[in-house]
Amino acid sequence: MKIRTLFTSLIMASVLSSPAYAEYSKSEIENIIHDYIVNNPDVLIEASENVQRRQQEIQKQKQDKLIAEIENSKLFPQSGPAKAKHVIVEFFDYNCGYCKRAKPLFIDLLKESNDTKYIYMEFPILSEISITAARVGVVIYNLNKEKYVKYNNELMTRTSRLSNEVELQSLVESLDLNWKEVKTMSDSKDVDEVINSIREVAAELEVNGTPAFIIDGEILRGAPRSKNDITRLLKK
Repeated sequence: MKIRTLFTSLIMASVLSSPAYAEYSKSEIENIIHDYIVNNPDVLIEASENVQRRQQEIQKQKQDKLIAEIENSKLFPQSGPAKAKHVIVEFFDYNCGYCKRAKPLFIDLLKESNDTKYIYMEFPILSEISITAARVGVVIYNLNKEKYVKYNNELMTRTSRLSNEVELQSLVESLDLNWKEVKTMSDSKDVDEVINSIREVAAELEVNGTPAFIIDGEILRGAPRSKNDITRLLKK
């Protein structure tokens, strides 16, 4: 048992460094420790629980730090006040059915609240056209934030799958943007930086699928079933 070996090693190190046990040999001390553990097995359980608890605390601290960095970053597409009371982060794919199912709930929520920042994490994992749509989305955000929200809402509320660039071109042009220019810009290193950063963040948070949300610092994996699933995570 790993915890037993670790526990024994820690005790040995402590005992061997203590002058009170200078007259004992190493083998004698090992026998004393062995007998103590055998007669008090609950000590191992307690030690194991303490180690696990500490590991969870460290992991939570890292997670909270990363989430704070996401919320304060200006790299990712976002809408709403910079210093909002509530912050919602969404990892999505434009061809994710569950993402589309959840989107109307969040659109309604944002209409009702003027104190919520929404961060759009373009996380294309389902198809090549999803990647193209995500890269185009980043370009549109950099050109015009309001048009980006329209672009995102339009694609995320469609019942049909996005299947080709012709559909993207039609949508981009409906926003009074030049498709050729947007498409050319979507191959830039600036777009690479955004998409790659989102992928890195997702990996650190162990987000492997879509949708996933961070609602006021709490991670919600999967699509919420109702607005109550969202509001219960919003901090008062």
